[in-house]
Amino acid sequence: MAGLARKIVVCAAIDGLIIQPLTSRGQRPFSPVQIRYGDSVISDVSRDHIPNISQDDDSFEAFGVIGLVTVSKISFLITITRRHQVAQIFGHPIYAVTGVAITPCSSKDRATKSIRKTSRQLESQPPSSDGEQTESSDDEVEIHGLPDEVDDAVVDVPSPERSARNSIAEDVFRRRGSYGKFAQRWFSRDAWSTGKKSAMGIPEASAAPLTDTTSVVDTRKIPEANEVATTSLLPKLIHAMYVLFGSSKSFYYSYDIDITRSIMGTPLKDNVEKPLYTAVEEDFFWNRSVLAPFIEARQEALALPIMQGFVGQKSFTVDSSPPQVDEPAVESMEMRTLSPARDPETEKTTPDASKRRESERTYLLTLISRRSTQRPGLRYMRRGINENGYTANTVETEQILSGENWESKRPIQSFVQMRGSIPLFWSQTPYALKPIPVVQHSPEQNYRACKMHFQRIIDRYGQIQVVNLVEKHGIEAPLGNLFEQNVETLTKELGDSELSFEWFDFHHACRGMKFENVSDLLLRVKDRLETLGSTVQADGKASHTQSGVFRTNCMDCLDRTNVCQSSFAKHMLEYQLKEDGIDMSAQIDQQTMWFNELWADNGDAVSNQYASTAAMKGDYTRTRKRDYRGALNDLGLSLTRLYNGSVLLYSSVM
Repeated sequence: MAGLARKIVVCAAIDGLIIQPLTSRGQRPFSPVQIRYGDSVISDVSRDHIPNISQDDDSFEAFGVIGLVTVSKISFLITITRRHQVAQIFGHPIYAVTGVAITPCSSKDRATKSIRKTSRQLESQPPSSDGEQTESSDDEVEIHGLPDEVDDAVVDVPSPERSARNSIAEDVFRRRGSYGKFAQRWFSRDAWSTGKKSAMGIPEASAAPLTDTTSVVDTRKIPEANEVATTSLLPKLIHAMYVLFGSSKSFYYSYDIDITRSIMGTPLKDNVEKPLYTAVEEDFFWNRSVLAPFIEARQEALALPIMQGFVGQKSFTVDSSPPQVDEPAVESMEMRTLSPARDPETEKTTPDASKRRESERTYLLTLISRRSTQRPGLRYMRRGINENGYTANTVETEQILSGENWESKRPIQSFVQMRGSIPLFWSQTPYALKPIPVVQHSPEQNYRACKMHFQRIIDRYGQIQVVNLVEKHGIEAPLGNLFEQNVETLTKELGDSELSFEWFDFHHACRGMKFENVSDLLLRVKDRLETLGSTVQADGKASHTQSGVFRTNCMDCLDRTNVCQSSFAKHMLEYQLKEDGIDMSAQIDQQTMWFNELWADNGDAVSNQYASTAAMKGDYTRTRKRDYRGALNDLGLSLTRLYNGSVLLYSSVM
C-alpha cells in the first residue's frame, strides 16, 4: 500500500513516545506521531516536539507497528524489529514477523530505558543465516540520498554498519522537515481486553528478553486492590506477547498485497486506492483490536494488518516434453525455496537457463494458510462450535500456481480448501492422551449452530464437500455419528447440490502405517474436486471461479487433516498443470519433494499455533513414507501435547 510506512524510528520525548515514519519514494513526508505518557493519546506533533538523538541507543528502527496494548492503565507499544521474507507476490515481498519490541508508554524514564535496552539487544543479536532481517538492516534506506526515504526491497542486501543506521535515525529527527498535521482525536483505549488473551494460542515460551516492566510495576501508584493482581501479572503478560507476536514466527504481513483474501474472493492485484486495513478480511485481521487506537487517530501510515497462519513458496521447473531415459540426463524438476524471494528482474534469467530445454517451464507454488480470529485458542481450550456458528481452529488454505515472475500472460490458478473443528457443542479434558469427547447442549441448539456455520460457508465459498476423518468405532464414533446426522438433516433442507458428506475413517484405513491408503479417499472425491475446480485469474480478472470448497476435519483438524488436504492439493496441482500441457506422471522426478516440504511446513505451523507442537504424521507428508521412526516421533508429540495441555497451559493462566 502506498500509504504505509516501510520503516519507523522510535524514541522518547518529554511528553510522549515519538514514532517517526520514514517515507518511501512517491510518498509525501509523514508527520511524527506521539503517544502521550499516561493516557496514551495518539496525535501528530510538530517538529518542536522531536528530540535530538545524542546517543546511539536513544532510538531504534522498526519495520512497522503491531499495535498498542493497554493493561491496568499502562500502555505498551508493540513494533516489528525482526522479520524474514518468505515469499513474493507480483514482486512484492511477504514477511514473517520473527521479533518484536515492547515499549512502555508510562513515562519518559521508563520509555528511554526500554528503548536503550531494545537498541542494545538488536545490536548484539545479529540476524540469523536464513535471511532474517533486523531493524539494523537498511536494505530499504537510501543512505546516499535523503535520510528519511526508504524503499521496500525484494532482495536482501548486506546490512550497513550500526553507525550508518544511527546517523539516519539521528538525521531524521534533527532534520525536522515540514510535515502536515492530522486532526487530533481522543479515542477509547479499551479495545484490548484481558478476556481476549486466553483466546490466543500461546506456544511454548522462548528465551526472549523482557523490557523494563518490573520497574513500572514497582513505582506506579496502585490505588485499587484488583489492580495489584493485574500489575503483578505484567511480566508474564509481556513475555507472552513477546512469544505470541515475535518468537512464534506465526504472523505475516505485506505492505503492498492483501494476503488475507484469496483469489477466489478477490482478484489478486495491487490496491493503491485505499488503506490496506480497510480492505483486509476481518476474520483474518489478527491485530485489529490493538491497532484500533492508531486507526481511530487516523494514523493510516502506521496501520499495518498482520495475519496468523502460514506463508510458503517454492519454485519448480517441469518439462512439457520430458526426455526419454536413454537421452542425456537433464533435470526436469528442480526446487528452490523463495526465502527470501528474488527480484522479478533478476528472476527472468536464472543461473541454469542456458542448460534448460525449450520445452521446460518454471512455476511458482505459493501456499497461504489463514487462521481465523473467530474462536481461536489452544487445543483443549477451544473445541467445537460457539453460538454464533464459528468453529475452533478454522483455517483457510489457498494454493496458488503462477508463473515464476507472475507474468500477466500466464494464468494464475488458486485452489482453496478449509479446515475446522466438528461444528457441534463438545469438549474434551486435557488430562488424557485420548480423552472422550463430551457433547454439550440440546440437539436443537447443536443443529441451530451447525446450520449457521454451514450457511456462512455457503455464502462465502459456494457448495461444500465435507470430509470427516474421525473414527467410525471407538470414542470418536458418537461425535462423528451426531455430526453425520446433523449434516443429513441440513442436506434435506438445503439440497444435495449445496452440501455433501464423506466419512473416511483415517485410522482404520491407514492402520499398520499404510498411509498410502489415503489414495482410496482421493479416488472417492476426485470427481468432486475437479467439479468444484479452482479460480483462474488472467490479466487481473477471474476467468473462472471455484464453485465450492472442501471442508476437512478430524478431532484436532491438524494431523489427519493435513495429510488429506495435501493429497487433495497435489491432485489439483497435477490437474491444473495438465490443463497447461504438463503431464506430471511423465516427469523424470516423481518424488516432488518441494511440494511435500511445503505442505509439511504448513502442517507444522498450523499445529504449533493450536497444539504447541509440530504436526503428527508429518513424516508421511514430508517424505510420503511411514515407518516406526515416524510412529515413535508421533508418540513423543502426543506426550508433549499432553504436558502442554495439562501443565504448561494451567501454569500460564495462573
